[in-house]
Amino acid sequence: MKTTIQKISAAPGKRIIAMSDIHGHLDNLTGLLTKINYSEDDVLVLVGDLIDKGPESLGVVRYLMKLLAKRQVYISEGNVEAHRLEILCDTTEGSEARFCELIYEQQKRWQCGLLIDMLAELGISVEHLTIGNADDCRRRLWEHYAPEIHFLRNLPTILEMDAYLFVHGGIPTDNLESLKETDRHDWLKNDGFWEKGYRFSKCVVTGHWPVSLYRHKEADLKPLFDYDRRIISMDGGCGLKSMGQLNALIFPDKNAAMEEIKWDCYDGFPVVTALDGQEGKPLSLYIQYFDSQVDILEEQGNMTLCRHLSSGRTFFAPSGFLYQANDETWHVDDYSDAMLEVRPGDKISVVCRGAVGCYGKINGVLGWYYGRYSPYRNSSGLWK
Repeated sequence: MKTTIQKISAAPGKRIIAMSDIHGHLDNLTGLLTKINYSEDDVLVLVGDLIDKGPESLGVVRYLMKLLAKRQVYISEGNVEAHRLEILCDTTEGSEARFCELIYEQQKRWQCGLLIDMLAELGISVEHLTIGNADDCRRRLWEHYAPEIHFLRNLPTILEMDAYLFVHGGIPTDNLESLKETDRHDWLKNDGFWEKGYRFSKCVVTGHWPVSLYRHKEADLKPLFDYDRRIISMDGGCGLKSMGQLNALIFPDKNAAMEEIKWDCYDGFPVVTALDGQEGKPLSLYIQYFDSQVDILEEQGNMTLCRHLSSGRTFFAPSGFLYQANDETWHVDDYSDAMLEVRPGDKISVVCRGAVGCYGKINGVLGWYYGRYSPYRNSSGLWK
């Protein structure tokens, strides 16, 4: 399919809210909208990868379809939507096996996904899906979920808002005329886009590539603003990273300068108040996606002692950060041994509590805090 472009209409003075990579996390989406006081006066822009890796992909799609019907919302396509729809709608030889393979893989790695949600709602479990009944299952999905499929299949590739262009993966030029006949896949899955050296006259706003992968000296999930080359990357790793967050860019106006854009985030983790100060300590170990294989040495509560294969370093990581790849090797999600710079009264979003201290974030920066804190409790008085 070819690249499609949709213009964003926003009256002067209207606030524009931009997000990307919700990945089936309806709670993070609604939590962030509430946090930033989203209202019918705002323009909402979503830049792809609405689904998969989170528990409510179908819920996210339906929520946005309802929102789109009554508010000013613009949504562009992500590589995940494109791929899942291609697998669902493919009827060429071997398509049944490819459909089953995708469902089995998602169930093993994430235990969820849009197609799994759809099948489950129809009473079809992953265990009962076979190559023999795959065609019948897909036919039932096409018929029952025609509105949702139509909605996803008609999302544009690029959203144009005056001096800002929104595209999930990234584009090589801001000359949109030259992109109209190109294959949209190249712009939906443009891995490592910010590192490719592009420079623009308009500002290109992307998701797709978690910003933590661009940063090697600090585990930082807040949006990356490149004012010189006019690029903003905003994927906070929601659903993809164990410590991920959903980021929002907040434009005071469609013609706002890059320097006027603010940001906020939501991750759903418990929040504590620091009672002690702590001097920050730079990381000496930062394990990222492309070099993440480890050996498991010992489990201690909710922490696991690991050996990083390439460096030989041993360290304790939150057990929830560990996962197995398809070849059954163990990997650890992005992890840093840095200590946070903390002042009494700072709010810390706690990803994990260790035997000593807690592992969490302040303003998107990840690290350890070893001081005292006032715990977040739910209505029952228990740690949430």
